[in-house]
Amino acid sequence: MPETQAVQIQCPSCRTVYQAPVRSVIDVGKNPQFRQAFLAGQLNVAVCPKCRMGGPLELPLVYHDPAAEFLAVYFPQHLNIPEVEKQKVIGELTQNLMRDLPAEQRKGYFLNPRQFFSRQSLNDAILGTMGVSQEELDRQRNKLKMIDQLRVMADDPKGLELMIKGKDAQFDYEFFLLLSNRLAQAEAAGDEKAAGQLGALRERLMAVTSFGKKAAKQQEAIASLKEVKSAEEFLEKVAALDPDTADAVAVAARPLLDYTFFQKLTDRIEASRGPARERLTQLRDRLLETTRRLDEATRAAVQDSTALLQELLASTDVRAAVREHIAEIDDTFLAVLSANMREAERRGSRSALERMTAIYEEIMSLIEESQPPEIRLINRLLDAAYPEGTRTMLKENQAELTPETLELMSQLAEEFEQRDSSEGRETAKRLRDIRTQAMLLV
Repeated sequence: MPETQAVQIQCPSCRTVYQAPVRSVIDVGKNPQFRQAFLAGQLNVAVCPKCRMGGPLELPLVYHDPAAEFLAVYFPQHLNIPEVEKQKVIGELTQNLMRDLPAEQRKGYFLNPRQFFSRQSLNDAILGTMGVSQEELDRQRNKLKMIDQLRVMADDPKGLELMIKGKDAQFDYEFFLLLSNRLAQAEAAGDEKAAGQLGALRERLMAVTSFGKKAAKQQEAIASLKEVKSAEEFLEKVAALDPDTADAVAVAARPLLDYTFFQKLTDRIEASRGPARERLTQLRDRLLETTRRLDEATRAAVQDSTALLQELLASTDVRAAVREHIAEIDDTFLAVLSANMREAERRGSRSALERMTAIYEEIMSLIEESQPPEIRLINRLLDAAYPEGTRTMLKENQAELTPETLELMSQLAEEFEQRDSSEGRETAKRLRDIRTQAMLLV
């Protein structure tokens, strides 16, 4: 039984047959990113590529955290199979894990793996290895229960207002993080009804809670930076911010917070007196601490991505390696990959460039596989030559030119327009031109 395999699924809604990747071994010692992905319900999820209906795949798996000496076997309770067969599967899963581990890492706890029959109990045990107390688990569970209760009131502003009255303090960062995770899970599973309710709930709560209003203020401050035309104007805007808002601006505009900026801010502090001097000093200290943490996180992410790239380059099967590590591939990894491709091209290292190009193409292929059919079609249209190439492609895919696809083209064009860049405006115009072609065929 391999760690990663493709299972064939028939969609219960539209009867489409498709394949979905599943992992039977989750070793967070080898892939730390899998811990959060597993807890967030992002691993072993199947979504129909045609109708987007889907959900989690409840299959046996083994979870290993060597740092905590924690080995767990998850066997869903609904799999009603004989005990002998169950023990055989558990043995195979454990052997798959041990086969890839050095002898010195095979410790005594491997002889007695903990068994779990519900995801809830396994998740609680994993969180326990991370130092999360039972009290914290209960608090999170209460917040999740509140989210489920409020979700049904998402379209009833007055009812929602009554339910949250006097509970403003409960709507904190943790609550909105849990709400966003629930929304992401619903979207990943193709549950449009739940996703719509959760999205509407988040939007309404952001408008009426203290946390939401504070976040909106931060977003306004970030949006105002688009109007900045000089370093002096940027300094004026930042110097007028409160500490919480300044944190958000620091995250959004890190490249502008350079040595020159802090020197000018220090000059302003030295020229100030009384409360103004104290406020600006506190602001500078907070910005310095925020940028330090951002830089540390960026360096760590780049190091992780560089190590992953080296692992993929050393693999004998690029396709299998990329599929195995797809949960770890993010914007930072793609930036590291692009930088290395440019360097290989500059050095004239043809073999390295070809290898990295193969990795990039495989990643893009996997990303495209996970996209809805209408998104895949739009991406292909954007890559095609206009107008002849796009017209031919539209005719070949005329059945997919639904009102929803045409509406999506309009929405995407608006989003590209709002990016306020020449490339964004060019893509928006191209999308609108393609949409006009499509409307002539409908």
